Parts: sequence; C-alpha cells; structure tokens
Amino acid sequence: MRTIALGTVLALGAPALIAGAAPLVAVKDVAARDGYQYSWTPDAASVVLTRAGIVVVLRPGVSVYQVNERNEVADEAPSYAHGDLFVTPSLADHLETLAQRGSKPVAARMDRVASADPSAQGTISLEARQLQGAEAITVDGSAPPNAPVTITLLAIVSSEVPTVVVSRHDLVADVSGRFATVIPIAPAYERGTILRVVANSVPGVGPASAQLVTTSPNDGVDVPLEH
Repeated sequence: MRTIALGTVLALGAPALIAGAAPLVAVKDVAARDGYQYSWTPDAASVVLTRAGIVVVLRPGVSVYQVNERNEVADEAPSYAHGDLFVTPSLADHLETLAQRGSKPVAARMDRVASADPSAQGTISLEARQLQGAEAITVDGSAPPNAPVTITLLAIVSSEVPTVVVSRHDLVADVSGRFATVIPIAPAYERGTILRVVANSVPGVGPASAQLVTTSPNDGVDVPLEH
C-alpha cells in the first residue's frame, strides 16, 4: 500500500488538517475522487460510501469500519470536523483500492449481462435482509443458470405517499443459478419504511419478490455506552 504525499492530499481539495504530523483527508473528497456515493446519517453518526457491490461504513472516533459484511481496522479512527469525516492518507488510499477492486467485478458483470441467456426458463426465488451495521440490504436468490436478473428496490414510506422506486440493479445468475448482491437503501433511511425487493428476468422466467421493514443499522446489538 503506497503512502499519499501531502501534494496528493491537497490535490483532492481537502483542508490540510493536522493530527500530529499527518495531514487528514475529507471523506467527501475521497468519495468524489473514487466514484463513491456519499451519505451522512446523523442519527447513526456515520458516513456510508457506496459503489456497485461495495458498502463502506465509517464512524467518527471508531477505528473499526465495515466493508460489506466484514470489519476492517483503520490506522487511525476518522475524526469529525466542518460537517464531514476526515481520515488518514493511508485509509484514503485503501478506499481508493477498494473502489478499483470493485470496478473489475462490475465490468465483468456487465459483460455477463450482455451475454446472458435470453431464452432461460424457470422461476426466481429471493431472500432479502438488512445488512448488519450498514444502511443497506443483502439480496440472495436463485434463477435459471446464466439468466439475467434485474433487482428493483421499492420503498413504501406512507399510506399517503406513492411507492418510491429507490434503485435498479442488473446482474446475472451464475452457472449453478445463484446470485447475490448488496444494495444501499439510500435515501430510504426512515425507520419503519417498508422495502419491497422485486426480481425480474426474461419473459420465460417467473418473477419473485421479498419485503422487509427498515430498522436501525445495529438493531438488537447491546451497546454498553447506550445504558
């Protein structure tokens, strides 16, 4: 892992904050540079960075952060200032590496979508659940082998408000018929929102859907500091 020089940090447009001798980098600038979608969640005091297939959750003062379903440890905990989180150049560099790694599977997946079997027959099965520690859901299911699958995320926020289309995601079942993905729920953060996940494919494949209700990112976790 290379070290980002001060000139690179300043090139990102971040304020040159100093923690000891290390300049810090604004997460908003990291997101803009690396193609992440940036979301600040005041209630959870966290920043969520999302790209296709990647969800990163960072919290001020906490060195452990989440990349999809695994935990990683930063060399120094992010700090909060000027309405944003600031991280060390080492962590900023690692976030860039994660973005580059994520772009390769995305490109490969798009190639698979283009070459997917348009004559597949069968049905889709689907399971969705909230991703622990993140404002995202995981979707797992099965479909005919090599069939293209479009996942549509819908949000029902009120009986008085029409259903909202949150996002759509294209993927392809593997040779055994399995598929899986991580989908950010932004901007459907309101607790108690009904999320409906709909999976469709080509005309010969039956669709499927699943439904869940949003809770806090760490619902059910006993945090001593909250007592």
